[in-house]
Amino acid sequence: MLRAKLLAVFLFIAAGTIFSNGLMMPTNLDYPKDFLKNTVTKVDVNIFGLIAETIVYQEFVNEWDDSTDVVYSFPLPPEARATLFNYQFKGQWYTAVLKITEQATNPGTGEGGIAAYVNSYIGRNGIKVHLKGVQRRAVQKVELRYISILDYHKGINTYKFPLNTEDFVKYPLDHLEFNFNVTSNSEILSHGLISHDGYNVISSFEKSITAEFIASKSYLNKDLEFFFETKHQQLGVDFYSVAGDSADGHFALFVRPQKSALQEEVFPRQVIFLLSNSGSMFGNKLNQSINAIKYSLDQLTSIDKFNIVVFNSSVKLWQSAPVYADSANIQAAKTHLSTININSGNALQTALNQCLTQIKDDSFSNSILLFTDGRAALNPRDIESINTFNTGIFPIGIGADLDRAKLEMTASLNYGFVTYVDYDENIGEKMKRVFDQINSPLMKQIAMEYGRADLTNLIPSKTPSIYAGSMFYLVGRYKNPGLSSLAIAGMSNSGMKAYSFQLNFNSNIGQYKFVESIWAKMKIDALEWEVEIYGESPELKAELIALSLKYNIRCRYTAYIADYEEDVIGTATEERDLVAADYSYLFSNYPNPFNPSTTFRIFINESDFGKTKLLRIFNILGQLIAIIDISHLKSGWHDIQFNGKDLYGNSLTSGIYFTQLIIGSKVANTLRINLIK
Repeated sequence: MLRAKLLAVFLFIAAGTIFSNGLMMPTNLDYPKDFLKNTVTKVDVNIFGLIAETIVYQEFVNEWDDSTDVVYSFPLPPEARATLFNYQFKGQWYTAVLKITEQATNPGTGEGGIAAYVNSYIGRNGIKVHLKGVQRRAVQKVELRYISILDYHKGINTYKFPLNTEDFVKYPLDHLEFNFNVTSNSEILSHGLISHDGYNVISSFEKSITAEFIASKSYLNKDLEFFFETKHQQLGVDFYSVAGDSADGHFALFVRPQKSALQEEVFPRQVIFLLSNSGSMFGNKLNQSINAIKYSLDQLTSIDKFNIVVFNSSVKLWQSAPVYADSANIQAAKTHLSTININSGNALQTALNQCLTQIKDDSFSNSILLFTDGRAALNPRDIESINTFNTGIFPIGIGADLDRAKLEMTASLNYGFVTYVDYDENIGEKMKRVFDQINSPLMKQIAMEYGRADLTNLIPSKTPSIYAGSMFYLVGRYKNPGLSSLAIAGMSNSGMKAYSFQLNFNSNIGQYKFVESIWAKMKIDALEWEVEIYGESPELKAELIALSLKYNIRCRYTAYIADYEEDVIGTATEERDLVAADYSYLFSNYPNPFNPSTTFRIFINESDFGKTKLLRIFNILGQLIAIIDISHLKSGWHDIQFNGKDLYGNSLTSGIYFTQLIIGSKVANTLRINLIK
């Protein structure tokens, strides 16, 4: 047993980042293996433009002749947040409750061994839930849901789900399945799986795709990567909004310009390459960073300017001020880059200060590309305060040992974005792509006017420049539903330019519910940066906890707890437990999750007798998939069964659905239901 544990630890070290999928670790140290066997992984991916909701369903087998508690761990992507965790116990589905407590710990934590490596890999975003009493030879079923933003570059929208565990998991899964449901606001030109064979298209239309990938006896030897290419010939926006039940609504706005630009449309660029040469950058990281800078230099033209700044414990400028990118200066810069050696220290704050003081005006599109792999003293607000000419700061963080909060807050406050590069990725290619994303600045000094005064909690606070082939997004809250105009204006190479759009701030409380999660994710991200960088305060802690509990998204102070009491049926067993109201409403459905059918519990107020009454069921894309006419119902409590089939008699697939109770022409309320097969 000890030998097996040590071998597993060795494999962790040798393979670097190994676990890419959910895993289940027994708490009973006598269990003969390190993990319960994962036999089924089924992933439903619902994509709306650039927003992805991922639903991960997994089955694990207790191969032992005794029962054991387990800890389920899942390494969420850095940009994702979990929104729900369900688990099964004795044939009944339960929903984990979010509580103010620390997450479960894997057995052995603090004593080295496998648990320490698992915890290190799970990271700050990972989910860990303690589950009780997995019986001998029994199957433990779980379902995790999370929200994230797709990667976007020149019209290519990419979704990644890391699956590669071949260095550790030697057995094949009995069943591996991915279902993709894509709804785009732009025409879809192409789509497919980059990583795997066996991609099967169920339906494909101008702006939507339904596809699947199914494999039996599948080895997890490569990450899954799905893409779809969209058409963008001019600047456009994707807009999603959802009204609140009683509070303000939420919205998400994505701005996507044309995929490419002519040279005369592009602003002259002023780029400062800021490179760490600390000891931890030794070898491939430094070499690849230098190669990426050389590549970027070759993309500049003679009207652009650049400089190279290297920092360790001190800061060294190649030139005292940026120089024009003529052939002589580019060749001299490449020669200089070839002489850079490793040193020690990390004076990042001083280096950024010196870079910003080199930028004297806003006649160029100004940017700083920061290459770093370590930790340093850095105050994002100080950097923001001296960023006089709207310089975009674009950190490229290499490896795992990074001050993510500092890098992310610095980028957010300074018109930029962060790119993370893992050791096992093609570092140079990913770095080159970052430069490509900001290589064609079309508009700067962007102003956005919504034509209304009821918008609050806008995140981020700074609007970046607009680059061909790139995108940016922001989220916020609104009080009053209705149509509104949006004007996006900024300085282009030919003078002031403006675009106008019509936005619909939704009055529907059921459609596009995922927008609430996106807003909450970004708000929690920003508050956690504050805590991590500037320290905890009672006010910050209280605000984070309130947001976490309201939106069911874990923060640093909360955790999903399997209490085996909050079952997902969530309905009273006797009618006397139900409280009547002076209005009609949809109370609950049971079971929930359900398969294949469920029963709705409805209260009809006496004043609505004789009115048209309907149950309308929508999928997560907002498409109407079923209608149940309940106009015949009299006042009082009623049970209405739903058979889990659409308007055409087809059985629904696993996923999230929304049921609206319609009284006359008004929506009484909306209920979220879950189908799990």
